[in-house]
Amino acid sequence: MRRILPLLAGATMIAGQPIPDFSQTERAKVPEIYKWRASDMYKTDAAWHAELDAVKGLIAALDPLAKGWTGSPKAMGDFMERLDEVNLRGGRLYRYASHQGDMDLGDTNYQKMKGEIQTVLVGLGAKLAFMDADLMALGQDKVEAFIKAEPRLASHRVGFLKTLRMKAHILPEGEERVAATAGLFSDAPSGAAGMLNNVDMPHATVTLSTGEKVVLTTANYNKLRASKIPADRRMVMEAHFREQAQYQNTFATLLDANTKKDLFQAKIRRYPTCLDAALYPEAIDTAVYRNLVASVKANLAPLHRLMRLRARMLGLTDMNYGDVYASAVRSVDKKYTFEEARDLVLKATAPLGPDYRKGLEQAFTHGWIDIYPNKGKQSGAYSDGVYGVHPFVKMNFDGSFHEVSTLAHELGHAMHSYLSDAAQPFPMADYPIFLAEIASTFNENLLMHHLLDTVSDDTLKLYLLDSYLETIRGTLFRQTLFADFELAMHERVEQGQSLTPDWLDAKYLELTRLYYGHDKGVMKVDDYIKSEWTSIPHFYYNYYVFQYATGIVSSMALSEAALKDPAARDRYLAFLRSGGSRFPLDTLKTAGVDLTSPRPVDEALKAFDALVGRMETLYDKTRAAGK
Repeated sequence: MRRILPLLAGATMIAGQPIPDFSQTERAKVPEIYKWRASDMYKTDAAWHAELDAVKGLIAALDPLAKGWTGSPKAMGDFMERLDEVNLRGGRLYRYASHQGDMDLGDTNYQKMKGEIQTVLVGLGAKLAFMDADLMALGQDKVEAFIKAEPRLASHRVGFLKTLRMKAHILPEGEERVAATAGLFSDAPSGAAGMLNNVDMPHATVTLSTGEKVVLTTANYNKLRASKIPADRRMVMEAHFREQAQYQNTFATLLDANTKKDLFQAKIRRYPTCLDAALYPEAIDTAVYRNLVASVKANLAPLHRLMRLRARMLGLTDMNYGDVYASAVRSVDKKYTFEEARDLVLKATAPLGPDYRKGLEQAFTHGWIDIYPNKGKQSGAYSDGVYGVHPFVKMNFDGSFHEVSTLAHELGHAMHSYLSDAAQPFPMADYPIFLAEIASTFNENLLMHHLLDTVSDDTLKLYLLDSYLETIRGTLFRQTLFADFELAMHERVEQGQSLTPDWLDAKYLELTRLYYGHDKGVMKVDDYIKSEWTSIPHFYYNYYVFQYATGIVSSMALSEAALKDPAARDRYLAFLRSGGSRFPLDTLKTAGVDLTSPRPVDEALKAFDALVGRMETLYDKTRAAGK
């Protein structure tokens, strides 16, 4: 008999039951079984405040240890041991306030708490401005000797080496303190753009083909742009972007300021470009970025093939960019309970073995996951590991297949944190952002492999293929388009020019038309699409988005190998346990992927093309059968 795992401690859900709807329910009234256990960090808010006071005391106590901290191996060990405690406990304070605030954005108490710990941590950063210069003065040979003599320093070896290789880019102590203090306002452009997009800006109103008038909110826009009715989805997208265009001057000013902030940081630290400044700290060759963009732009045929197939499946003679988000398999509207989603994820990841399974079981039984939307809860999903506690996974589960895939994705992140935290000491447990999206999309790949191997219904299989291809399109092609645009933005600012609304509009439209085959007759990309850049928050994140693309390229290679070869599976698990113990490209090479070569990107594009071919064959089969 199959063993049924409890969904959460003390509770089960029955497959086929209606999906609970707490979207208009106050957070306090949502049953505890559906919430993550924030009390695993602090039992009460009062305990959080007491810990904040304690951490402030620990920070003050760093002063005597900081004096002469590089004078001997023991002195360095004493200082770093105390600093590790401050960082661990300070990080936990921040995560509690941030996570709890995300559960009810209207709760100003947690906003205040988050602000308090942010101020403390920014102050700590300024206080520690001397460290890099001191390490530089000590020199690599002596640092290595200290590490050999003092076991407590072993976990800091990678961090110290990263600092030492930054020697040409470290400022004198006073200037470092000023640069650290700039953190108090450096996120202002991003924050202002977010507030404008999500809070302050009025939303467009449209009249659907049914006669219903709808206000395009952040919550319903994504759903409505995927409408089954072509005229409705195109109208929704056009209305949204024309509304965005009315604020293009403000958005351009904010994006220009943010990009010039990146340029300021690159210049004061003596980097040749903003791209070098963003990638050098993790020893990522800029060729990785440029090769990604070049390879994808040179191989857009598979994307165009998919768009033409979707036009056939949607019955369209004139594919439009406004049709991109419509499901090409319109007859499938399957809903999953959370229990069904859980079982699918557990079965899909079974090839990773018992240790991985054990961690996933804990995710469902030990309060890792906050499952459903509630009134005021932040939209979207994320996973955040808290060292010494457990990962926390925020969901807004609605029963759609997208949310099943999102659950697999976020639990990929969570298991990366879980295995890394278990294997690595605190200073080396946190994996770099460059590696973060590999574990998440790896799990999505396994989920799709499992479903495509086990589903017998051709229509459902078509739906799954369409969903999988949409994931890859959105992650590989769309994010590379964003990376292409972001590179052009920074290069323009580096040339002493500003990001004007006209330039941003023209560049974004040019790239979107190129990627989606406007001039090749693949689809029409209307002029109003030029305003889409105003709604992309990642353009404020300084060369972040390309890592989504390299992440899925890597995960496609790793998952294919792991399903075929137990040794490759073991290398992948070792990759997860590695955390931040090596530079990311080295960690990835050990797992079997070399991103300094164009081969992984080329192989991913070939795999994408093969999936399109598989969907073409299946679609023709279902049509011949009259389905």
